Amino acid sequence: MKSFQLSSTSKALIALGLVASVPTLANAQETQRYFSVLGTYSTTDDDRGQRLNELGLNADVDEAVGLGVLYGWQFPSNWGVEAQLFSETIETDVPGITDFYRHGVTADLTYSFGDRTGFTPFALLGVGGNYNDVSPNEDKFDFMANAGLGFVTGPVIKYGDVRLRAEARYVYDTFENEYGDIRYGLGIEIPLLKAREPLPEPAPVEPKVVEVPSGLRDDDGDGVINDRDQCPDTPAGERVDGVGCPLGNLIPLNGVTFEFDKTRLRPDAQTILDLATLVLNKYPDMQVEVAGHTDNLGDDAYNQQLSEGRANAVRDYFVSKGVNNPITARGYGEAEPISDNDSEEGRERNRRVELRILN
Repeated sequence: MKSFQLSSTSKALIALGLVASVPTLANAQETQRYFSVLGTYSTTDDDRGQRLNELGLNADVDEAVGLGVLYGWQFPSNWGVEAQLFSETIETDVPGITDFYRHGVTADLTYSFGDRTGFTPFALLGVGGNYNDVSPNEDKFDFMANAGLGFVTGPVIKYGDVRLRAEARYVYDTFENEYGDIRYGLGIEIPLLKAREPLPEPAPVEPKVVEVPSGLRDDDGDGVINDRDQCPDTPAGERVDGVGCPLGNLIPLNGVTFEFDKTRLRPDAQTILDLATLVLNKYPDMQVEVAGHTDNLGDDAYNQQLSEGRANAVRDYFVSKGVNNPITARGYGEAEPISDNDSEEGRERNRRVELRILN
């Protein structure tokens, strides 16, 4: 078999091209990894026995047997990288003359025509180095390159993921006069990390129409559900209180009363004021006046001062709850009773506060 020669520049370019491709491919995700063991048989270059023939030994150096072990990575793009260790014995068929031995390592760039889960052909191209053990005085480490074709099958045993691999490579060896051999390999390949199977397409989901119970709807759009709305036909845009009724110009705070001659809120008044807080927060641009009132016991000046204190107490409570509406406080003393002052019950009703809407 006649060999061809590569220049030093060509060897360097091949090596640099393969090395430069590895980092780019290694960045891919969902990489498959696999391990392979191959028995090899080579038909060697006819010129390998030339030296022995010159010595009259009639050597027949035309075949070699060996073993190859490799570790590979295949990326989703179908490109991959393999690292191979190999060793082979080149028969001389001369009695009393030792055989030739060759040991080496290659780094190969591969392209698979499939995902390697079933029958998948592939091609490879790589470079490396090999150690030729010919005689004690002629052992040498040299550059080599190879290119080849092969295939890998799907699983071949019932239990376990073991596959068959077969390949043929042209091996270019720069030892001595430079040789070209054909190496065949047959063995097994074992995936170490299986490729992810694509997720099934999700089944289409038909939208379901959920019927909202009538009581939970807000048919008039005032922000109060039907079950709580005491004024169900409020016009659009109308300001409403907590039960859906128009506010008008006055928000009565029924139940917010004070003890005689006191400005401190009763505990039960806080619940009512909290409901009023919700209304104020619903309409933050609404301007209100807290109007304080008293009964008619005591002189007018004192009652005026007392009503102002009660109005301020309610305003301060709203502010403490985070109400940001424009709020003023004003006392009206005993001037605007809503009940007679002849009974304790009537006087208690007159000791009150109201929210007056100003805009």
